[in-house]
Amino acid sequence: MFDHREAFSAASTRLPTWVPSQVKTYLAHTEGGASLRHIARKSGCHASTVMRQVRRTETLREDPLADSALSSLETFLRSAGMARAEREETLMTMARTDQEQERLNRDILRALKALSDPKALLVIADGVEDAVVVVNTDEDRPVRRAVVSRAVAEMLALQEWIDGRSKGRLGRYKITGAGRTELSRRIAATESARVQVTDDTRKTRTTQGTGQKRTAGAEPPLTVLARRKRTGGEPFLPPELVRAAERFKESYEIARAAGMLGDDLDDLLLDRLAAPKRVAQGSSAEAIPRGALALEHLTKAVRCLGPELSRTVILAVCRETGMETIEKQLDYPARSGKIVLRIALNSLARHYDETGDAGHGMIY
Repeated sequence: MFDHREAFSAASTRLPTWVPSQVKTYLAHTEGGASLRHIARKSGCHASTVMRQVRRTETLREDPLADSALSSLETFLRSAGMARAEREETLMTMARTDQEQERLNRDILRALKALSDPKALLVIADGVEDAVVVVNTDEDRPVRRAVVSRAVAEMLALQEWIDGRSKGRLGRYKITGAGRTELSRRIAATESARVQVTDDTRKTRTTQGTGQKRTAGAEPPLTVLARRKRTGGEPFLPPELVRAAERFKESYEIARAAGMLGDDLDDLLLDRLAAPKRVAQGSSAEAIPRGALALEHLTKAVRCLGPELSRTVILAVCRETGMETIEKQLDYPARSGKIVLRIALNSLARHYDETGDAGHGMIY
């Protein structure tokens, strides 16, 4: 006879590491059938504490994103007694492998960074596979800062790092205090890991009096250079170059969120990615998925720039790598990275002027 509690206990130990402890408590009670007192005894806390955790998690179900995340976890736990073939698809959605976890961590950090702007909102609609982080500019024009998958947005809501309301089919979320704390923790952890790996090199460079690398939490290169003024007072990166960079980043983010791009940039830069297939009938942008259309636009831009300039744009604009780090990775002369980036963005702006906006708005 199948033991539901035993199967639940075995399955719960395989839950993703990002699942909060109070959510595990909630699932142990609702899905595992464990009493509040039993959970309290095993956890070494009072039963009233367990009850508050269960009630707090239950209130999260009022948010569609958090409710969907809880439903996914419940499905995973309920599949514990099924055949392996029936479980596999559920397991693959939970980011349990090291590679999936690493990518999830990068997407979380990217989303929280984009949401740290006071005017930033995470917007997601029913039936859409991606969430978009937008910021209203002084021109009252929403600018997309990041695109993440629905799964990442659901995880952010379940962790209570974002909070918002849904009106109709559209949900709007802002970063919470807990989300800002988590962002600071992740930035510090990322910087600490980077320092540990390059400790010997950095000690040597410091002894020789060379410049420091971009510090944790520093603004992205595009933001810094857009604000910088040239000798005559004009901006180092004019608005049209910033718009070209943002458009390039939008295509990159959407293609990556759709799983069209991996971690190896050479596949994109050397044109080794398979071309998206269009439906035989018609030639509209709606004939291929949104992610594939974004990849198509991105590939055309990369072909226009060439691999060297494209790599510079991707590192500085899409991955927000510091200019000094880019100069070192690409073997540029010191303080020349920003000049190379401006040259690349000029070429990119001309490319977008020539291609126009045909099909671009349909991506989003």
